[in-house]
Amino acid sequence: MMIPFFARCLSFLLALLLLSACSHEAPAVRSVRQEQAIDFNQRAQRAFLRGEYQGALGLYENALRLDAAIENTEGIAVNLLNLAKVNQALGKPELAQQYLQRLLSEKALHYPSAHLAAAAVQYGLLRLQAGDVSAAKAWADKASEYCVSDCKLSGVIANLRANIAIQSSNAEQALDWSKRAVSANKGESQIEYANALRLLAQAKLLQQEFEAMLPLLEEALGIDKTLGLPDKIRMDLSLLAQAQDKLGRTELAAQYRERAARVAATLVK
Repeated sequence: MMIPFFARCLSFLLALLLLSACSHEAPAVRSVRQEQAIDFNQRAQRAFLRGEYQGALGLYENALRLDAAIENTEGIAVNLLNLAKVNQALGKPELAQQYLQRLLSEKALHYPSAHLAAAAVQYGLLRLQAGDVSAAKAWADKASEYCVSDCKLSGVIANLRANIAIQSSNAEQALDWSKRAVSANKGESQIEYANALRLLAQAKLLQQEFEAMLPLLEEALGIDKTLGLPDKIRMDLSLLAQAQDKLGRTELAAQYRERAARVAATLVK
């Protein structure tokens, strides 16, 4: 099924976006607990990017405990987001939602709007993966409300909306939102830009514009190779195989499928 395929892609890209924001903008003088929390957080980032999700989970939990003890709202928000992300990667969407709810339903503490926007995007993604398109749309709307002037997630939100349109088989909206996503992410985030290119290719697939898919996917593939992201390289190759199949180029399609299978075989389970 190609829709969950792209939902997982957006999930991974959002994870990287959140991870890149995890270095707290702390004051010049930091407490020992803050230093310890940052150290746990950075170690968790590295573990997550290596695919060591269980190890990352424990490290993020340690960081959260330290940040909570000193009411470091920035740190608490980031760790809740990343704990949700890790649990999603571990195949535990219910636990992921619980962490996001802790962030979104907080009344006593005031979290940065950018982190609330990120939580809303992630919640929307989880609902989309569960097949609840209506709820995913509502959370995308909520993310847009949170995404104010200092928010850097407009491209991610556009990717989510494009993905929602694709899952709804709405070719016109899928094309519109994926084009917006390409524009929003180009020059801002290579990871998100590559994701937007794949979404645009999938929108072209819905419109049966198979030849137009090829340059989009080749560009995404080049970016993903540069960034060293094997799971996304596999996605690019798989979609290229699908496009070549639709064009009747069975030999080329078989070559892309074989390349995708070889990459998949190297991935950490």
